[in-house]
Amino acid sequence: MDKKYSLKKKGKLNKAHSMQFRILATIIFAMLAITVFVGGISIYEVDQYIQNESENFVVVTCDNEGTQINSLFEDMEKSVKFMESYIMDFFTEDVQIKDKDFQENVINSVDKMFADIAKHASSPVAYYFRFDPAISNGKTGLFYSKVKENSEYVALEPTDISLYEKDDIEHVGWFWQPYEAGEPVWMSPYYNKNNDIYMISYVVPLYYEEKFVGIIGMDFDYAILAEQVHKIKIYENGFAHLQIDETVVCGYNGNCEQDTKDNSKYLHVSKELKNGMTLVLSASYNDIRQIRYEIVFEILFVVLVLSAFFTIIAIFVVRRIVAPLKKLADASIKLSNGDYNVEFVNSNVSEIELLNTAFKNMAAHLHEREKELRFTANRDSLTGLRNTTSYKRCVADFDKEIENKTANFGVIVFDLNQLKKTNDTLGHAVGDKLIAAAAKAISEVFKRSLVFRIGGDEFLAVLRSKDLENCEELLVSLDTVCANTIIEEKCEISISLARGFAVFDSDKDLCFNDVFMRADDAMYENKRKSKIVTI
Repeated sequence: MDKKYSLKKKGKLNKAHSMQFRILATIIFAMLAITVFVGGISIYEVDQYIQNESENFVVVTCDNEGTQINSLFEDMEKSVKFMESYIMDFFTEDVQIKDKDFQENVINSVDKMFADIAKHASSPVAYYFRFDPAISNGKTGLFYSKVKENSEYVALEPTDISLYEKDDIEHVGWFWQPYEAGEPVWMSPYYNKNNDIYMISYVVPLYYEEKFVGIIGMDFDYAILAEQVHKIKIYENGFAHLQIDETVVCGYNGNCEQDTKDNSKYLHVSKELKNGMTLVLSASYNDIRQIRYEIVFEILFVVLVLSAFFTIIAIFVVRRIVAPLKKLADASIKLSNGDYNVEFVNSNVSEIELLNTAFKNMAAHLHEREKELRFTANRDSLTGLRNTTSYKRCVADFDKEIENKTANFGVIVFDLNQLKKTNDTLGHAVGDKLIAAAAKAISEVFKRSLVFRIGGDEFLAVLRSKDLENCEELLVSLDTVCANTIIEEKCEISISLARGFAVFDSDKDLCFNDVFMRADDAMYENKRKSKIVTI
């Protein structure tokens, strides 16, 4: 592959003119064919790549922006649910719910705690706690709001619920909607006349012994959300908007009105938000095409320049007949751009034979390189799972998410028990079957997660979304799959996995490896408690 060739002059060449014509015709034809083929393939591949990458960029951007918005809603949910738990601790069997002193005591205690919670939450514009008018008067409770541009919460007189109809969303919708739903409610954006703010509300109904006793909730200033959506920029002419079902509630210009742009000219990608709204990112097809055209034109220009340049070189080489043939061979090798499936020629002319050999070497080298890349790509050959190469890239991606404060994931580390014993007693072929079966079980159960084989008998899964939420149920399912998997009909072999689970904690974890180490430690603790000895 690395052999060096040299041209040696072997006597006087005969029929110089005929040879010159043959070489010139052959070289020019080969050069044009290679240029057209390589240039055409390059243009096509780059065009497809840019198009796919542009679309992937829009998808990733939409997911990241939606995750950031959801983090605001999640923070508000956690704050309200914490206060729900705090309030319900006051309700015991020996209290009189309708007693005014009891209600006053609850309100005073909640007032202090709620103020501290609201101070650390993600910019709520108001928070409130109200008793059911059926067990109190219509205004029993507390109500704090940031009035207009005031950055501090101001205690306002609670709205008298009894003065308004249930369908008066702008005054008392925040009370009656969760009451009628019987569960926590994210209200659609609405104008609240009580504090003169357009907002989104998250409200939780309170029940004691299945009896409705009141509500607790927080309000989010819709203008903050609209401004954040308005700042999202996709290429030159892209935009983002919010919608509920098919109705646009926040257009590309930041206003809460129907979008007027021509949707047929845009690539739309959406992400569901926790409050029932949908974030839609729209990238202009003209922007995407412009990027593709610019790169394609650059490639076409380079191909044409190279074609003209080497045609001139070929003519010059033919005139020199012998010495330039070696240069042409070297140039052809350098110009080889991934196409090793070329048609070789047979000739008894030593110079052309040298060129022929160079092309063969080029094809063989690229062919070997392609096989090497396929072998060392992203998949483990035994299990079909993502391998350590893919795992390293995944770690780098999650480290970026952690750095950007958008990370939300969990890590499970699995260790296959009794592999060495299986190899020693039944052979490595059975051991390989055991590894493959374990990998299949993990990937089938955690089918929405990234699953890697990171060692001989060690696997790792990165959980997001529903898999992260349902981790415990999935682990139970994994135990069932492992118990029902038959490795060898003649041998009683089952899949036994030690596992450790850790969820990313922004207060503890500075990088992905911190989460991995906690999961790894938990796996070994699981192995120890199960009295499983790794052999």
